[in-house]
Amino acid sequence: MEQTAFFIVGIVLVVVALVVSITGLRYPGFPGSRMALAGGAAVLVLLVAGATTTAVINAREEQKEHNEEAAAEEAQTETEATEAGKSPKELEQQGAAEAQAAGGGGGALELSAPEDGTLAFDTDELEASAGEVAIDFTNPAPLEHDVAIGTDGDEIAKSDLVSDGDATEVSAKLEAGEYVFYCTVPGHREGGMEGTLTVD
Repeated sequence: MEQTAFFIVGIVLVVVALVVSITGLRYPGFPGSRMALAGGAAVLVLLVAGATTTAVINAREEQKEHNEEAAAEEAQTETEATEAGKSPKELEQQGAAEAQAAGGGGGALELSAPEDGTLAFDTDELEASAGEVAIDFTNPAPLEHDVAIGTDGDEIAKSDLVSDGDATEVSAKLEAGEYVFYCTVPGHREGGMEGTLTVD
């Protein structure tokens, strides 16, 4: 409903602006009086205020829906974990390990960044089996991020920069050991975008 109102107000605002512009160009004496000028200005102010208000309401509704979906997913994960007698993190790690085992070593790991642009990943610990290890990274934030795999001193592989919901992947053939994953954008790793990748 709010989206419809936003489009209607926006269309009316554009039409009024066009009519005023065309009339002003064709008739030099337009609007004719200060009262008409004040009235026209008031109408434009009301339309702009209406468009702004409906845009804010739309944004809040979309954020609310997103939060409700995230809460429902989290509740489902917790329910499944409780039924299995494990914590949500243990259940997630078990699923990743089973997927990797089915693939014969290595495996694809899921990683994402917060939508609000916070300098962090959704986890600071990943586990994989030795072999070809891939990290599927999704960044819903407008701020660009990437993900790299490395040791404390060397970068082994790096993904492309992504933002606004785009996804990318970084992969490397890894032996058993401890590695780091991090964002290579200057200042992001120092701000908290890093974690430990344990390869068994």
